[in-house]
Amino acid sequence: MIEYTDKKLMKLIRDGDAQAFETIYHRYNFKIYNYILRYTGNCEIAQDLLQETFTRVWTAAHTFRLKEGHFKAWLYKIALNLTRSEMSKKRYAFHYQDITDATMTHRNLRSKAIDQPDTKFENLEIKKALYQEINKLKPHHREVIIMKLFQQLKFREIAQITDTPEGTIKARFHHAVAQLKKHKTLFGDD
Repeated sequence: MIEYTDKKLMKLIRDGDAQAFETIYHRYNFKIYNYILRYTGNCEIAQDLLQETFTRVWTAAHTFRLKEGHFKAWLYKIALNLTRSEMSKKRYAFHYQDITDATMTHRNLRSKAIDQPDTKFENLEIKKALYQEINKLKPHHREVIIMKLFQQLKFREIAQITDTPEGTIKARFHHAVAQLKKHKTLFGDD
């Protein structure tokens, strides 16, 4: 089933195929977990919301539009809505947990210079500062930054996920980048 498209798998899931669901889960669980983790900054919340996201995929598979639907956008929309809802609760308003190297994806490029202790510490401090600054952005700006930079989604996909015009998404992205560039530690003292 690994070679099946997302749409084919969703058709099977609609018919109750647990193996198809497992394939979809393994295809996207890491990306969705990282997305939620970067948004919330909390491992426990991210785990819970990941499970809830895929529970919704199973229970709401009948709502996925096979003909015109884009599974990836539909999946991220479920995760985004659950995350927005959870984070709007007061108990999380002031809770923040740093994201460490352990949560970084395997895409991080490593060179001999990066493996040096001083460089590792400096990189960790820059990452920590970046995550703290991203966390300070308005939610709509933070969402776009996380989806574009960390999830590597296209503006078109982000627009579908958030039900927002693509031009608005691009404007939010550029505004968020401008806000992040104001932080001299991240981009130098130019």
